[in-house]
Amino acid sequence: VTPAAHPAAYGEPVDGTPFGRYRLIELLGRGGMGEVWRAHDTATNRTVAIKLLPPQLAQDHTFVQRFRREAEAAAQLNSPHIIPIHDYGEIDGRLFVNMRLIEGRDLHEILADGPLEPARAVRIIEQIAKALNAAHKIGLVHRDVKPSNILLDEDDFAYLIDFGIARGADETRLTGTGSIIGSWHYMSPERMRAGEVDARSDVYALACVLYECLTAATPFPGDSAEQQITAHLMAPPPRPSISHPTVPATLDTVIAIGMAKDPDQRYPTTAELATAAQRAMSTRQPDQNHYFPPSFASPPAPAMPVTQAAAPRLPVDPNFVATQQAPAGQQRVDPRTRRNVRRRQMQLGLIAALVVILVAGAGVTGYVLLQPRTTSQSAGAPQPSAASRPSAPVAEAALDGLLLTPDQVDTTLGITGATVAETTTDMEDNSSHVADAACRPLAGNAIAPVYAGSGWKAFRENVIREPGGKWTRGVDQSVVLFPSAQDAGAFFTTSAQQWPACANRQFTMTRVNAPDQLWTVGPVANTGGTLSATYTRNASPGWSWESCQRALTVANNVVVDVDECNLNQSDAPRDAGVNVARQIAAKVAS
Repeated sequence: VTPAAHPAAYGEPVDGTPFGRYRLIELLGRGGMGEVWRAHDTATNRTVAIKLLPPQLAQDHTFVQRFRREAEAAAQLNSPHIIPIHDYGEIDGRLFVNMRLIEGRDLHEILADGPLEPARAVRIIEQIAKALNAAHKIGLVHRDVKPSNILLDEDDFAYLIDFGIARGADETRLTGTGSIIGSWHYMSPERMRAGEVDARSDVYALACVLYECLTAATPFPGDSAEQQITAHLMAPPPRPSISHPTVPATLDTVIAIGMAKDPDQRYPTTAELATAAQRAMSTRQPDQNHYFPPSFASPPAPAMPVTQAAAPRLPVDPNFVATQQAPAGQQRVDPRTRRNVRRRQMQLGLIAALVVILVAGAGVTGYVLLQPRTTSQSAGAPQPSAASRPSAPVAEAALDGLLLTPDQVDTTLGITGATVAETTTDMEDNSSHVADAACRPLAGNAIAPVYAGSGWKAFRENVIREPGGKWTRGVDQSVVLFPSAQDAGAFFTTSAQQWPACANRQFTMTRVNAPDQLWTVGPVANTGGTLSATYTRNASPGWSWESCQRALTVANNVVVDVDECNLNQSDAPRDAGVNVARQIAAKVAS
């Protein structure tokens, strides 16, 4: 609803006009779904807000349904952060909703004055998360979470409004086959692909709103639907701390998880997103170099020939590229060169999207994603030289030969007689053992939910350990094949954004018929294009001390994912997992 310039400008009914038992006093504003009036309820002798469906929409079946739906949905909900509905129905052929009058402003209007202090932003998000959680518990998905649908009173008490397009996950659309309604700036990728939603779509939108609260800008630039669809489907989540240094970098991770392209990689509930945001405000700010691979700058000379191959060719958040300081020892690259490289990468066909938009009535009726231009169409685009063209993608048949042999593991871990204890082509799902979704990527390598939706094609894994029934050193090594180097690089970028969410804290791992295990995670590092983190289990009833190092890197179209573990507390060599990962990546590059 937008503020009214002057009530009389909108015609009948006018101020003070009777409307059933109500007297309409002042037109507060008008939006796509109706007019909102300050009114006096003569039956209860109180001032209320009356929302009316405009006369010109009374014959539109879609709008009538949406108007009724909003009233029915809000009336079902019991949350202090959802405006109470006193009554709804029809008077003199006009549909109406009688609700509590809130004296305040909407969040969109407030953000026009600039970004919020991070603590205030998180408090608002926590309140809206509670409102959404109440809706989700009864099976309703809001589908249009955005700043203009959030009201704040003078005490900063937040309300979520406009349930006009809310529906249950199993209900049919109101606007017909292929129709998508909602706001492009906050719409989740799965809605753009297929229109299917569940509560995690609201999680995505709420993360977008958190970003906007922190920066006073929408997550992705551009006002056209084409720009927004392309960005939400392809671009990595933005990092508010880059453009606004007062924002804790820990909130970057909250937004990265909340805006994950794959719904399975997001916080499962809005409550968990809010909890993570609150935790991020009280934890130590991590090193910002630990988030993204150094694909935008020349890395230092590595000890092994892996860094160059591991640097993925993928589009990088332009805000990050433009403002990130090069780590010590790295050569700074002219921003214009970076932009040219990024433009050329896009022209070479990372993903090109053309969206055909047809707007009819209240909703967007559909869009079509087209493939990249053909060679003849892009003849004028710069072409890479033969020397700069990437290596041919690794074939699935080559995967087995990429894993280290027992002899190579012996040398790397400093053990003798290592043997292959297990091989598999099926990824493990640890979600039943690790309830903390943010820590699942670190609680083992090649985890199925972590890779879900990433587009991987094939997978090989083996476990190599010391001989005998009781081992103290071992490594679980895996290689995951992607269609292209760009796809593999995109997975690395996502991982680099997600891993820090579990850094410097603990998670619990449960096992059937065994005591729970408490693991402590150290800092997450991104060194030379290799992610790494150590997680340790202290000795406890039923479990001995154990320390493992996770390592992940990418070379060509292969993601190398390693979990190296040691049960001997007096013999804990550093970076054994990283060394294994880099040796495998060197094989890919050779």
